[in-house]
Amino acid sequence: MYGFVNYALELLVVKSFGEETWETIKKHADVQMDGQFLVRQIYEDELTYNLVGAAVEVLQLPADAILELFGKAFFEFCQDSGYDKILQVLGATPRDFLQNLDALHDHLGTLYPGMKAPSFRCTERPEDGALILHYYSDRPHLEHIVIGIVKTVASKLHGTEVVVEILKTKEECDHVQFLITERSGPRKQELPEIDELETLSLEPKVNAATFCRVFPFHIMFDRELNIIQTGSTVARVIPKVASMYCKVTDILDPVRPHLELTFANILSHINTIYVLKTRPDVMEVAAPPEFRSLRLKGQMMYVPETDLVIFLCYPSVMNLDDLTRRGLYISDIPLHDATRDLVLMSEQFEADYKLTRNLEFLTDKLQQTYRELDSEKKKTDR
Repeated sequence: MYGFVNYALELLVVKSFGEETWETIKKHADVQMDGQFLVRQIYEDELTYNLVGAAVEVLQLPADAILELFGKAFFEFCQDSGYDKILQVLGATPRDFLQNLDALHDHLGTLYPGMKAPSFRCTERPEDGALILHYYSDRPHLEHIVIGIVKTVASKLHGTEVVVEILKTKEECDHVQFLITERSGPRKQELPEIDELETLSLEPKVNAATFCRVFPFHIMFDRELNIIQTGSTVARVIPKVASMYCKVTDILDPVRPHLELTFANILSHINTIYVLKTRPDVMEVAAPPEFRSLRLKGQMMYVPETDLVIFLCYPSVMNLDDLTRRGLYISDIPLHDATRDLVLMSEQFEADYKLTRNLEFLTDKLQQTYRELDSEKKKTDR
């Protein structure tokens, strides 16, 4: 995982227990390093687990308590690192915030190469409508970090106190489920329901061919997930969609949210960002195997008039090279789509990211050289 996780843990221990305690924890965890963890460098997960285990031993606190404290400290670290504005606009209530958290994690996953971000989705308990948070992660035993983050988000961003309980552990199912109930705080005002808008005419305004050109990245399917219609670019790079009885699940696998791709599941999670990835060998493109897949990110929209769902999406790529290797071009993205600007801006971001990372490495090396020089100076003085 990226070094900002270890650095946040370091800040927590130093702030609450002092520098000497942190050095003792590093020694117990057999971490041989001077200075601080580099925020943009990837470290082995085992190192982080060793640090937490050493903290339990040195601080004489339960692991769950330390992880919950870390969740609080990690959120504050993210605020101090310049993510405060984006965290504030994710939602006006804890429920809205958590429903949009998965989209933020997917976005960060594209900004930080190699980042294995967890996935979240929200449901309601049928009997009382209470919020259930579903947490998916490849890293086990970190659910109490989520509890610390959720409590801190509710308190600092929304002025409310919440109670977070673990409903199901990863041993009971393939993920962890939390029950989140509000204890106190301002309640969000319910918006009045808007009646169905009257249309000026029921006659069709746009034929299918024009719609496919206007939205070149879209997939329309029925309750059996049979593909009825696709955008012009999707049809070009995935010719299989033109065959009869081709299903969405024949060409795409879900990445986010973590659920089985069925019509009922899609309708129950309609207000969720969807990320789907093409299955192996469905794209016809002359590229190495690692570039023969495409991530499509977007929104599911239900069309009640025809009882169909449209997946309005765009290609989720890092830069221009990612785009062209998959047989796509800037001209494939409509002029009205902001994805054009995002792809072009990502080129500059990638260059800035590499410069910042190199600067961080050089700064750390300079500090290490300074420490060695200071040590030699003390030897000379003696």
